[in-house]
Amino acid sequence: MKVKNHRIDSIWHKQSSNLSAGTIAPRLIVTHYTTGWSGTGSRDWLLGAAGGSDNTGTSAHVVIDRDGTAWQIAPFNRKAWHAGKSRYGSLSGLNAHSIGLEFVNPGWLKPAGDGQWIDYYGTKKTTAQLEQFGGFVLQPHSTVGSGTFAWPLFTNAQIAIGLEIARAIIAKYDIRAVVTHEEIDTRGWKTDPGPAFPQSTFVDLLNPGADQEGDPRYTVNTTRLNIRGGPGVEHDQVDPPGYLPLGTVVSVLRRSGNWAFVEVAETSGQPDAPEIGVRGWVHGGYLDMDFGD
Repeated sequence: MKVKNHRIDSIWHKQSSNLSAGTIAPRLIVTHYTTGWSGTGSRDWLLGAAGGSDNTGTSAHVVIDRDGTAWQIAPFNRKAWHAGKSRYGSLSGLNAHSIGLEFVNPGWLKPAGDGQWIDYYGTKKTTAQLEQFGGFVLQPHSTVGSGTFAWPLFTNAQIAIGLEIARAIIAKYDIRAVVTHEEIDTRGWKTDPGPAFPQSTFVDLLNPGADQEGDPRYTVNTTRLNIRGGPGVEHDQVDPPGYLPLGTVVSVLRRSGNWAFVEVAETSGQPDAPEIGVRGWVHGGYLDMDFGD
């Protein structure tokens, strides 16, 4: 696959009516799930009037169906409406800086009793139906609520074509990070693409070997950033140092939702600066990445 004139020439394309005027220089790839069961239904919805739907508020760049079919619905240099209110490092309003990949998947389903599950829109499925759909994992998620939820698996065909598309994008543009919608969302309610999605596989396209020299680094942008033993405020602080002071430079080794597992790479020069090499979890919203000019 190759990107030519901001399109992948080997896949179907049609332009969504839900795009902003002007062009962008993409720096990020954002992964999403569609919160739907139908590939063509999701595609046509995100195409807006161009797909015969009454959707006037959302779009993306590519929709990837469960059988590996992919549809490009926006040129990669156009601003699509997939990220909403968002921030990553020093960038905000990420529709203006990113390419959105939508993977067809309904997202979480809550238990509804008697072996049934109910999705975001109220559609009920039995455990047998979810198995037939491709299986699922059971995982808690505090954003959805208390308890454990079913997260349908993505298919091998879907992931394979998604990786091909991501490789083509990375080869063409100055992409600095591959991120989830959940980790960039500043409203605190997005969960896509969820725990069933192999996000690390996509991240590794850009950043193979998390500890290698030359990895992107981030700077702490708040006075005291707590560093914890796990991804959440319920985990104790790593002591010492307990927190990272303003200006501390870290490498991100992996992510879990809004949280980042980091290693201190450079200290801020303050008396309470941590030792280089200290590792722990911090909230990713307090890390700035240098995106250059």
